[in-house]
Amino acid sequence: MTVRIICLNCLAEFKFDRSRRSWVWVLRQQNGAFATRVADYSNKVDRRCPNGCEIDEEMLDYPTRVIGFVGESASSKTHLIASMLYSIMNDPVLAREWSIIPSRKSTKMLAALENQLSNRQAIGYTQKRGYAGNQMQTMDSAIGAPGLNRPQGQRIPAPPVRQLPGVQTQRAPGVPGQAHAWSGWQPRTPIVVKVTSLSTRRTVNLAFVDVAGEDVADAEIAAKVSPHLAVADFIWFVVPSTLNKQYLAIMQQHANAANEDSLHNAVEHSQTVGRTNMMIDQIAKLWREANAYPLHLPIEPPRLHVSTIVAKSDLLSLINLPETGIVAPPADWADTPFSSNGGGNLYQRAQIDYRSDATRSLVRKLFPAVDSTLSIHFPWNRYFPVSAVGCGKRSDNSYPVFKPYAAVDPMIFMLDLFDELWADR
Repeated sequence: MTVRIICLNCLAEFKFDRSRRSWVWVLRQQNGAFATRVADYSNKVDRRCPNGCEIDEEMLDYPTRVIGFVGESASSKTHLIASMLYSIMNDPVLAREWSIIPSRKSTKMLAALENQLSNRQAIGYTQKRGYAGNQMQTMDSAIGAPGLNRPQGQRIPAPPVRQLPGVQTQRAPGVPGQAHAWSGWQPRTPIVVKVTSLSTRRTVNLAFVDVAGEDVADAEIAAKVSPHLAVADFIWFVVPSTLNKQYLAIMQQHANAANEDSLHNAVEHSQTVGRTNMMIDQIAKLWREANAYPLHLPIEPPRLHVSTIVAKSDLLSLINLPETGIVAPPADWADTPFSSNGGGNLYQRAQIDYRSDATRSLVRKLFPAVDSTLSIHFPWNRYFPVSAVGCGKRSDNSYPVFKPYAAVDPMIFMLDLFDELWADR
């Protein structure tokens, strides 16, 4: 039995063959082709990847899946990651099916984010990755500062990695003879959780990477700043419900107390259709180049799964379109107490698919150019309406309530696609 492993530090991709007690190292070449190298099994005892990076034990024991959340700052990416994980770990229905445990290194980071949300405090914006020049790279942490990826000044060594296509490998300052594909750039630190199906007893590691859309305006910069996207198994594009500024004006006219401050916050709703399309286009370019995928073909599963979250879906109840009754929570969502299904989750695949189809229909009315761009590159894209908090942010960066809407459904859909979690089907 082989287990696919990705070192989240240097992005070495390899597999452990337990029957032969050896690992197979996947080497990605300049043209995107693949080669392999076989070595002995001793590195597992030392908890080292083929490049020598120290790696968590759970990352060696179970296969790894990388999930990229891509969207501009203020699009709710960090809120969505924290809210989705919080919701699925605290859902009594899913507790009978899944066990989800944060990795040792992610426990404090995730707890800090969840603490902010449960105390109805906004999480800071994910900043663009800076270039540190000749300074040693910094490690991101959520502890001590808002936001998922903020530099804390901790010095880390830069291990050698394979070179991603389109990225000029640089020498890592202070590490003679070693190169790092994103030397000098502030790296993003994924949140890693261990997911176990209680029915099959199979486990997979999910690594969630938060990527600011401003970082992916150029594919080469994206590869340096967010190289995890090149090895991603699943990409979520996060598109706020307020892209269409004509409908934003209608929302502002009908705003209730829970959303009035947020709807008049220019930063919260500054994302445009043009920048969103460019973001989607550049991510597709980066992934194709890194994986030797034909430029003229659409990207399809199982090579890469892609879905789109229509974020801040609670605002959709303020516009009068037929689909909003299916897609959006009720207009008084933030003001009513929790019911037996307080999270607005559907759980059943058929119902999730029905709401996804309705969301696509709504997207084609609100910002059709975005759906067209997604259809060119990712024709199997699915849509999910989610409100990470359930209401808009106040001017003092707090929320009236913390009541996520439909935050579990995207996770249910995604977990169903990972064969490592299931017996032969």
